[in-house]
Amino acid sequence: MKKLYAVMAAALMLAGCGNTATADKIIGSQADASSASDANQVAEDYWAQAEKVTTPPPQTLKLEDQVVKNGDIDVDLTSLSQTLGYAQLNTMLQDPASYLGQKVKAKGTFAYTTDPTTGGEYFAVFIQDVSACCNQELEFVLSGDFSYPEDYPEIGAEIVIEGTFNQYEENGWKYCQLKDASMEVV
Repeated sequence: MKKLYAVMAAALMLAGCGNTATADKIIGSQADASSASDANQVAEDYWAQAEKVTTPPPQTLKLEDQVVKNGDIDVDLTSLSQTLGYAQLNTMLQDPASYLGQKVKAKGTFAYTTDPTTGGEYFAVFIQDVSACCNQELEFVLSGDFSYPEDYPEIGAEIVIEGTFNQYEENGWKYCQLKDASMEVV
């Protein structure tokens, strides 16, 4: 009896997938099946039918395929939706070796901090996902001689950054940044 219920449950679940012809046939057969051997035969018939049905494999689209080249820019995060831009940056930070030396363009909010132990200054662009619950930051170093706060916008200002993706090590930790960057306040 348990097998009968299991087969009926499987048939009902398949009905939710669109084509209900096979499920209807199984359920109709179940009404006539009065013994466990009949239920087993129905199950065998179902699997024989299911093997005949072919569905195309799901198409996957790599996020990297969405990156649009813009002139000499290799990775243009500004051309992606907010969610895809956030996700692409996350991919870059997880696998920096694949992006080293590439020209990157990003849009987000300006951030600044200092390391209290070393006095080092760090500048970044924050990129949020569309729900604004999560963000990724990408550090940048401007090309040229600039000093904070005179040559930088207010914290939280909307900026566009272009630079070369780089990774460096500091105090035993690896960090990603855009070096030789240019900045535009939007």
